[in-house]
Amino acid sequence: MSVQEKGANEIPSCHGGLENLDAEYDYQLEDLEGEIPTDLKGTFFRNGPGRQKIGGEAYGHWFDGDGMLCAFTFNEGKAHFRNRYVRTPKYIEETAAQEVLYRGFGTQIPGGVMKNILKMPANPANTNTVYHGGHLLALNEGGKPWKLKPGSLETVGEFTYDGQLESSMVFSAHGKVHVGTGDYINFGAGVSGFGLKGPKPCLNMYRINPQGVLFRKNQIPLENFPFCHDFALSDKYALFFIGSIVFGNMLPVICGTRTISDQVIFDTTIPMQVVVVDLETLTEVKRFETDPGAIIHFGNAYEAGDEIIVDGMFQDNFEANDTLSDVFNPDGRFGGGIYQRYYLNMKTGALRAEQITDVESEFPTFNTSLAGKKNDVTYTACSVDNGANSFFNAISRVTHDGDSTVVTLPPGYYGSEPLFAPKVNARNEDDGYLLEVVYNGFEHLSELQIYRADDINDQVCAAKLKHHVPHQFHGFYTPEVFTTTSS
Repeated sequence: MSVQEKGANEIPSCHGGLENLDAEYDYQLEDLEGEIPTDLKGTFFRNGPGRQKIGGEAYGHWFDGDGMLCAFTFNEGKAHFRNRYVRTPKYIEETAAQEVLYRGFGTQIPGGVMKNILKMPANPANTNTVYHGGHLLALNEGGKPWKLKPGSLETVGEFTYDGQLESSMVFSAHGKVHVGTGDYINFGAGVSGFGLKGPKPCLNMYRINPQGVLFRKNQIPLENFPFCHDFALSDKYALFFIGSIVFGNMLPVICGTRTISDQVIFDTTIPMQVVVVDLETLTEVKRFETDPGAIIHFGNAYEAGDEIIVDGMFQDNFEANDTLSDVFNPDGRFGGGIYQRYYLNMKTGALRAEQITDVESEFPTFNTSLAGKKNDVTYTACSVDNGANSFFNAISRVTHDGDSTVVTLPPGYYGSEPLFAPKVNARNEDDGYLLEVVYNGFEHLSELQIYRADDINDQVCAAKLKHHVPHQFHGFYTPEVFTTTSS
């Protein structure tokens, strides 16, 4: 039964928002409830899997869907929408063949072991996006960035920073812009060499200046191959929480019998370590250890005296991978973690943590002009019990002291990562708007909801799209407005 055919009293699940959007659009948003603010000017990019099926066959993991960028452009009280797939080899060839031709994080090529042996997962360029140094990049930690034209979203090609990203180097989906210098700090899982026990895991660190030049690299040795998706950035340090989600024996993956997803485990015998990396030298300066756990996404971080304070969404398991590996299972539930704040004492080596809210939360975002400094407001996507909590269905505004305002969507509506966009000539931290793409399961349509960032109970506009947008991962806001010829 399609979402359009559901009865009036039946609440649709989130799964309609996982259906493909194969078409690419380019139009003004004219179906508005409320008005586009005239002091909102810039471009809101989002990235995520635009399709979870090819030729009617579902991919084996949410992480394997092909990357599709969306761009919402705001100027003079008007808004424009455009979406376009990243033209990776995977996208081009599978679109032509209408069948799975590449392995993924959790997807095997049909045909058995011989079709998969020695084949590495493809890079679908589907996780995040950044505009920095004049480059719009689609990011996925399984490979290199892919460059696009910011106006037309036309794919330019794989991007290596003039060869500074070597053939063995991957680039994570969660780089951070350092406010003081404008430099872009990123990392990627790697191998620093081989020893008696096999390959030596490491983090490759990258620092890119505001002109888009990758001018500094280094390697941080690790004990295990971790599932390290994100990090936190303070003014002086990059902070990596190396958690208990690790990659097990990779031999079956190499031999083609199992996927990487099959070999990812939550190992309760492995404590979570915090690796503190100096931003000037890109070398490790201190390491903390605490109870087993993992943090998938981070909020802000800052220094206060001898301490570094870090916000993150804590997980004590990786049961979510079962849902991610079978996204169309009606019993699956996409959820969040526990919003915690960590205090790292660089002088004594002490570590403590406190829970900030009791609302299940993920995708923390904030006003990035305060990255690395103490900020007062963080926004999150939430999962609350409203009778339809299979996906993120609320947003929260949380102050540094833990005061939380939660806005819950109606049952059958499902949200995404909320992103802060500053007003033109903003003066205060929350002078701006919160941008939230929402899927309406009743009508199989999506809309962009715009809230006042200082009072999220005040929704100023809902800009209705002509179609749905499949649930996406992450976004990036820039105050720049691009033309279709922008390179």
